[in-house]
Amino acid sequence: MTARPPAPAATTTALAAFLRGVERRAALFAQLQCGDAGSGDAALAQVLPAFAAEARQWPLADWDRRFWSGLLATPMLRAVPRHAHWPAPFAALARLGGGPRAALLLRLVAGLEEAEAAAVLGIAAPTYRLALQRAVPRRTDGRADMQAWHALEAAVATALRQLPAQRLAALARLREAALAGAGADVAPASRARPRPSSRRGTAAAPPRWLLPLLWSALAACALAFAATFLPALHAPPAADGSQRIQRAPLPAAAPMATFDPHTALLSHPDFDWLLAAPDPALLRDLDFYAWYAAELAAQPAAALPLADAAQPLPAVAGENADATP
Repeated sequence: MTARPPAPAATTTALAAFLRGVERRAALFAQLQCGDAGSGDAALAQVLPAFAAEARQWPLADWDRRFWSGLLATPMLRAVPRHAHWPAPFAALARLGGGPRAALLLRLVAGLEEAEAAAVLGIAAPTYRLALQRAVPRRTDGRADMQAWHALEAAVATALRQLPAQRLAALARLREAALAGAGADVAPASRARPRPSSRRGTAAAPPRWLLPLLWSALAACALAFAATFLPALHAPPAADGSQRIQRAPLPAAAPMATFDPHTALLSHPDFDWLLAAPDPALLRDLDFYAWYAAELAAQPAAALPLADAAQPLPAVAGENADATP
């Protein structure tokens, strides 16, 4: 059983409360991510109306992830402006790349847990943990500087409390404009697709030639599909009476005779073994040794005469060269 969405008034109230609670952190986050308060506020001015217009379509649990993801996706936060500047408490952020800086700010400023921050960045939790470790202040010996970390936390809390009143008023105006533009009953996505009227003649009728054209195209497709099952037609003879399709017998030579020696060697089924064998004489008499081994396995050793007792068999790779069968 699926849960019913909340009433429009309740959703609007929840949306207003969410935006009011997140606007301070979002303003500071955007400023520290790009290094400029004006660019950060411009990013908020872009993301707030878009978020307010679509938030009713999402569960409340997804609002954090979608808001911060949308803020990070704005063009103002994807590149650092030339006049970017980080004040003294946050000067270390200038040395970080955009990814590690976003990972750090999602934890310090946005206040997101590890799994939520990883979802905002669209990465796995271990990857986010690695990015956060790269962004954490460190001592000269490479260990994490916990004193510098706590100083950053204190600086973030102070900056959130001391946002200028003029900037807070501007953020409130952005919030109210976003809520007013979103409306209270329907989302813009549904308003952009009006329902067809039930009255006759109000909807634009299709042109009269459209339906016959569609039927003609369908008939042509059916005929083309049926033609694929017809037998192939014989080609008409040429002007001199000969058939246009010429036939010639295949060469009498065996297929292997058409390959040069190098190609025949490469296509040999025992190519890997031949390549590893050290003795050419063994390869030349390999058929004899295979026959001899088969006979030796089938009969007693005394019943088989040796081809030449004075000459031992060549050694196989990996065996003793003096060994005889």
